[in-house]
Amino acid sequence: MQDIQFNFERVWSIEPPGKHLLEGPVLSPDGTRVYFTDCFQGTIYEFDPNQPTVAPTEIYSYAPYCCNGLQFLPNGKLAACLWKGTIWPKGMLHELDLQHKPKPKTELRISHSTTGKQFRHPNDLAVDEAGGVYFTDLRGGHVYYYACGDTQAKSCLELDKPNGIELQMVSGKAQSLYVADSGTSTVLHYEIKSPGVIGKQIANQHFKIKHAVDGLALSSDGLLFVAEKGAVYALDAQLDPIGRAPLMKDDPPIPSNICFIDEKRFVVTSYRSFLCPNKAELFIGTIED
Repeated sequence: MQDIQFNFERVWSIEPPGKHLLEGPVLSPDGTRVYFTDCFQGTIYEFDPNQPTVAPTEIYSYAPYCCNGLQFLPNGKLAACLWKGTIWPKGMLHELDLQHKPKPKTELRISHSTTGKQFRHPNDLAVDEAGGVYFTDLRGGHVYYYACGDTQAKSCLELDKPNGIELQMVSGKAQSLYVADSGTSTVLHYEIKSPGVIGKQIANQHFKIKHAVDGLALSSDGLLFVAEKGAVYALDAQLDPIGRAPLMKDDPPIPSNICFIDEKRFVVTSYRSFLCPNKAELFIGTIED
């Protein structure tokens, strides 16, 4: 299986007080910064991957909401997945204007589907060429599509616990969609017939560990990197595993999400077991030549 190899360096960690889960890394449009969240604290951080010894800077807090996935929109604003509540969670998508001074300004974008259903746990999102947003509702069991300018989102896919999501862009157009279903520990690949309309399933890969799969990221050469409960995996175009590595050899944390910085390097967010969620760590991965 080990057709490619990659290694990791821990660059930052956050510890008690409070419980922590790092999530949602995204590269800025100019490629100079990575933004990520401390989900349980509702906090967004800014990090310079080219100065990994410099600690990330907190730039905004959505507390008491939890803040999960992030993604930049064509207008330059940062879309954020928010949710609050354990038994009956309620969620929404916000847009954050990082250029607004003296501090970023946030605005509610959407909180309901076209059937009037309140989102429960927006988890991760991906943006197409028209500014439309595909996003997962982990505890709602749907993948939604929100067209730019609409006031509601339509369900385009129903899964057990849809989690990580990624678009494959071809000539600047969204051609297919990858989704991680944590409920079945499966990564699925679908064709996109038109914006918000999902076609046939192209491929899938099942992982043996229960609730295994989380965030997804495509490399520049089309490999799909998967944050899995025990390690980071690299999958080929058929979703067959061709590489695997834990974040650390001894007592490794659980990878949660992935964001590529360039052709060889990528950021990985992580957390410790939900039984002891008091520490979380940030890593930079490097694909070996």
